[in-house]
Amino acid sequence: MKKTLSFAGLLLFFTGFAQAQNAEEIVAKHIAAIGGDNWTQVEAVKSEAKISADGAPGMAITMSMMAIRDKSLRMDVSVMGMTQTTVVNGDAGWATNPFMNQMDPEPITADQAKAMKDMTDVDGTLIGYKAKGYTVEYVGTEDVDGTEAIKLKINKGEKRSEYSFLDPATYYEIKNIRVEELDGKQVETAMVYSNFKSQDGLVFPFTIQQADPTMGSSTVTITSIAINPLIDMKQFELPTK
Repeated sequence: MKKTLSFAGLLLFFTGFAQAQNAEEIVAKHIAAIGGDNWTQVEAVKSEAKISADGAPGMAITMSMMAIRDKSLRMDVSVMGMTQTTVVNGDAGWATNPFMNQMDPEPITADQAKAMKDMTDVDGTLIGYKAKGYTVEYVGTEDVDGTEAIKLKINKGEKRSEYSFLDPATYYEIKNIRVEELDGKQVETAMVYSNFKSQDGLVFPFTIQQADPTMGSSTVTITSIAINPLIDMKQFELPTK
């Protein structure tokens, strides 16, 4: 009986070890496919985009986003002559929302700031995941719009996790599901990536379909990306009334 238990424990150990090794190899291929060491030179990314929202067909919506590595992010969404601004700077943030008659900037919650802080991870969750304190598991494959995608689970701690789906032909991430607790509620956000293009030695998806429980479904079409642009840090500061 002891020998049986010992063998079973050994089998579980080697199975777990093999899966960990497999996950590391998969992540390494993904990183190489999207630019490899070029990402270490990225300190900031600015992107401009057009948004088509299912809940507002035909409405012209634009977005501008500036992210500084591990520090700050500003997102401006404009529609019908009004602009909603959301900013995180360090561990805190603020927002305006003229669509809800919130014209003056107000602080966002700690959970909202934490969720936005993740977006300052300019090279994505998988690059340098160990240094970030994450673990990655290979959990099999799953169909993503006809592609039998490689499925990885990223454990980020603090009730946060992600599922990353990679195309086995290119090792690009074609889908991501984020699961986190936001203001006491578990929130799941899904994004599907396509239309990949290379810029400055890096690969980006220029089309993003997203399903957000708070924002609804929409398609984001990137119109431009700038790597390490000149930055005015005042744009992240809370405006005085």
